[in-house]
Amino acid sequence: MRELTVKELKEIKGGISLSASVINYVGDLIEILISAGRKLGSSIRRIGSGNICPLE
Repeated sequence: MRELTVKELKEIKGGISLSASVINYVGDLIEILISAGRKLGSSIRRIGSGNICPLE
């Protein structure tokens, strides 16, 4: 095996691979954020309009 020169070392490029589990995780995360946003918006709207259920 020979040693690489500085020029050859600078030309080495790394890569990234996305696996199916990472893609599924990102999709699930987006779904959770959208759901949380809808629930938060709904609760703010209900508090603002006075349509809150009593805690009895």
